[in-house]
Amino acid sequence: MLTIDVRMIQAAGVGTYIRELVPRVASALRTRSISLIGDADLLKTFSWSRERPFRIIDCKAPIYSAREQIELPVKIPKETALFWSPHYNHPLLYRGRVLVTVHDTFHLAMPEFVSGWHRRMYASIMFRAVRKNADGILCVSEFGKEQLVMFCPQGKQLVTVVYNGVDRGWQANPAWPSPHPKPYILFVGNVKPHKNLRRLLDAFLLVEKESCDLVIIGRREGFLTGDPDLVQHASRMKERVHFLGELDHEDDRLRHYYAAAEALVLPSLYESFGLPALEAMALGCPVIVSKVGGLPEVCGDAALYVNPYDVSDIAAQIERILTDRTLRDRLKQAGIARAEQFDWDRAATSTVEVITDLLGTRAGSC
Repeated sequence: MLTIDVRMIQAAGVGTYIRELVPRVASALRTRSISLIGDADLLKTFSWSRERPFRIIDCKAPIYSAREQIELPVKIPKETALFWSPHYNHPLLYRGRVLVTVHDTFHLAMPEFVSGWHRRMYASIMFRAVRKNADGILCVSEFGKEQLVMFCPQGKQLVTVVYNGVDRGWQANPAWPSPHPKPYILFVGNVKPHKNLRRLLDAFLLVEKESCDLVIIGRREGFLTGDPDLVQHASRMKERVHFLGELDHEDDRLRHYYAAAEALVLPSLYESFGLPALEAMALGCPVIVSKVGGLPEVCGDAALYVNPYDVSDIAAQIERILTDRTLRDRLKQAGIARAEQFDWDRAATSTVEVITDLLGTRAGSC
């Protein structure tokens, strides 16, 4: 039996990973039983979770809590042959075979952006425990793998890179109307300091296209009230900056915002993969991204790159996109072609190979 911790099924990034991969992995494994640990009421809202081979085990232990370390080992069925944690917060007291997905090592790479010594310590302990205890590790990029091995060198297990994907249904429809009344530059992602929105706002102040807006999609709890400088920057641009909050990944409006944007700008200071950039490319939206982390690995030659610490560089690349239609059209086509190289079905196949290797069995026998 395979048991999977899916408590983060609604989270940004990790939640997309779970929703896209788990049903595909189940289909490819053709196994008799897969246990899903998470909020039972929430899980039942996903039709695939109510079908074979899934069995739901209710668990409402909060993420990153002492309670999860106590409750998870108890909830994992005894007949489990492999436990898969799709995030680094795996159960330390569990003694069975464990597969862990590490999406990034942001907490170790940029501790200045992690508030609270206890959070930094928790992350340090957990990442090192992953390297010590896990039987297998999945990383979503070569950059992510290199970072994990650099920060946590003590480990002998196989670390496998399995890239994220984009659903083949993410294709622009010419009939979609623009969801915004003016041309706009788009940002998608959690509104956190390392996403570098302060410099993006500074750069947008330098862009001379008054007819162009900046649309920001992402969870912003604590952002507007927690950073007065950002509030001031946004207020200086009056009606040109629009905070929409978080949109559900399955919400058609998110795709429409991607497809109609002049460009997606992702000027992150740290990014192990950059799923919004991939999704934007799939929908024919040109992308401007930082030349750091895993973004060049994902975007290849289908993006404009910026120094995320250089406001004038960010502004200059936005200006290029807004004024050079030939460049914009080239990036659209290159982005669509690049996105086709990243597929959730391919990711599921690679993940199943790792699972079956860890089980020492052929698919379908666990």
